[in-house]
Amino acid sequence: MFACGLLLGSALTVGYGTAFAGVTVEEVVPEKVTPNAAPILAIYGANATSTPYVPTGWMGNNGAISFDDRCTENPHSGATCIKLEYKAPDGWAGIVWQDVANDWGEQDGGRNLTGATKLTFWARGSQGGERVDFVFGVIKRGEKPFPDSDTGKISVSLTRDWKQYNIDLTGKNLTRIKTGFGWSLAGQGKPVTFYLDDIQYE
Repeated sequence: MFACGLLLGSALTVGYGTAFAGVTVEEVVPEKVTPNAAPILAIYGANATSTPYVPTGWMGNNGAISFDDRCTENPHSGATCIKLEYKAPDGWAGIVWQDVANDWGEQDGGRNLTGATKLTFWARGSQGGERVDFVFGVIKRGEKPFPDSDTGKISVSLTRDWKQYNIDLTGKNLTRIKTGFGWSLAGQGKPVTFYLDDIQYE
């Protein structure tokens, strides 16, 4: 889905509603904190005391998405995780975390994440076998005034248990990352539910 340019010219913009669990949205890069590997920037989870990235980039059949960033159903760490549901059997949808919020490359923004070697996150599916693409840097050069400086993507089949995934950042130009994290999936013939936690650049 991300390979199609993400419908940048016609992407629907919706509000993300409630504040994020334990996260204050600020225009600053957070301090490096622990536990585990000290992140260069934590987007969500135990290390995320603040983050510039917010999940305002809803795409595709976004009316079929349910988003709960205060879910208490077996989080990987801390008291909450993110629960995501795609309720349509077909089509596709996704969300990207943006800086600036609600911007698809028309405004200056993003963060210089030079020095990070990987983007890590934990995920699990409600049933196992859920197929999801994960990405960063979706605004392509030449399409918008302020694109992402680079991009990366992995496609995974989730398990019922928490598992850590990572996108290798070796050799990436991280001088301006406007879309810090995102996911998308195609309809799989039935509703899809999965969970995310501890999303960070290391």
